[in-house]
Amino acid sequence: MLFTYLRRVGMGLIRMRTGKRFGGLLISVILALLGFRYKESVFTSLTGWFPGIPTWLCFGIWGLVLLLPVFYLGAVGGHEAKNPYEAAFAAVGFKSKDGQYPFLVKKRKEKKSRRFARKEKKRKEHYIFSSTIPMSDWVANKEKLETALDCNILHFEEGKSKRITRLVTVPSECRIPTMINWDDSKLSKKEGVVVLGEGAIETISFDLNKTPHMLAAGETGSGKSVILRSCLWQMICQGARLYMIDFKGGVEFGKRYEQFGEVVTDYERARDVLQMLVKENKMRLDLFRDLDCKNLPEYNKKTGKHLARIGLACDEIAEMLDKKGADKEKRAILEELEGLLSTLARLSRATGINLLLGVQRPDANVLTGQIKNNIPIRICGRFADKSASEIVLGNSSAVYLPDIKGRFLFKLGNETVDFQAYYFDDDINLRDDVAVEQGNMLLDEAGPSRSTREEPAKKREPLAGRRKKEAEQEDGGGIILNGLVYTGDGDEPSFDDEMPF
Repeated sequence: MLFTYLRRVGMGLIRMRTGKRFGGLLISVILALLGFRYKESVFTSLTGWFPGIPTWLCFGIWGLVLLLPVFYLGAVGGHEAKNPYEAAFAAVGFKSKDGQYPFLVKKRKEKKSRRFARKEKKRKEHYIFSSTIPMSDWVANKEKLETALDCNILHFEEGKSKRITRLVTVPSECRIPTMINWDDSKLSKKEGVVVLGEGAIETISFDLNKTPHMLAAGETGSGKSVILRSCLWQMICQGARLYMIDFKGGVEFGKRYEQFGEVVTDYERARDVLQMLVKENKMRLDLFRDLDCKNLPEYNKKTGKHLARIGLACDEIAEMLDKKGADKEKRAILEELEGLLSTLARLSRATGINLLLGVQRPDANVLTGQIKNNIPIRICGRFADKSASEIVLGNSSAVYLPDIKGRFLFKLGNETVDFQAYYFDDDINLRDDVAVEQGNMLLDEAGPSRSTREEPAKKREPLAGRRKKEAEQEDGGGIILNGLVYTGDGDEPSFDDEMPF
């Protein structure tokens, strides 16, 4: 009995956080303080009103006055104390071992997000339940719970207490697709914006001009590398210069990516590239400061120049930063690489030098604070253990993701969103006959300071901004259809050919 009442008091405290009924609590506290301060007056008044009243009864009434805030919280916590979802849980047989149904602590609808375009009636709802049911049982009974609550559950989250479970849901008509093939119609028209996939009620994207770096984590087969290549392709179509670090001998990116940027396969060359980018970044910072430009687009707009966005991609960052088992010489190079990468992560937010990093097995010794804390975009696939999820996201949500290839969590700031990543197939989507014009680097203008191993940037016909063109026109040796340049290699497409994207 006492435990039940204390639980109601606790519920009342939780409901006080919303600001509702706070006035009543304030009044009860004031009355209790007055009763404590003017004890003698209370006793005098009672004996005056009720002559012959026993002293013990006066103490009892006085004590009740002091406990007014507790009684008020109990009343608030007990309001609608009958579990509104008890019948729903009973219908699907979801209860604890002692026969208790989860108790609704709080239910709230998400506010409109500035980051994602959502319709008013299709916002997410958060259910917070208190129970002794372990998280594994919640996850195992996902379909039953969706039936009981008439919704689709995006993911489960643990509270600070193991008795608290949070369900992030959307209306039952909203679902996350299980497979979405990439096609170039999904390219953003805005420079620097990269789209990743589809959530239940939103398209997931981010703006490199505002959030410059990305970390994608996922176990083997999760689709992490597919996300990375999709991002690279979008940067290619926007005219960015790319440097792709692949210490697996270039297998991950392959020769086809070499036409769009340099594929780095050894540590010495990686060091040269990072040193060059740090120097380029310093020159850009100085130039932007002199011209009072806040970022790359503002500089290009103000000067009329085409300073290139630069993408540095690494599919497995552990190969660059993990020093375990390294000899003295290699350790020295790895430490230098880590320092250069940390510098770029910290200082290249405005200069248009963007890091796209992947990791298969997150480790606190590999993802140091200086690097991780300066990467605002976190993308995380399913992990079997909580530690990996907590390193990437700061919570254990990735453990409870459904085992669907391409299903990820997107975290930016405090918001975590489930989504299905676009499936980017190199054989279909990496178009060798599509050309884009890359911008310039300040080091190009400063003279031949780059390594001779780096080939000069290729000049390509711009693609972004011309995708709506349906007219057929001659352009050098190729033909432009729908904004794509065909070089004439192989079969010539006719004007009526269906475009394969």
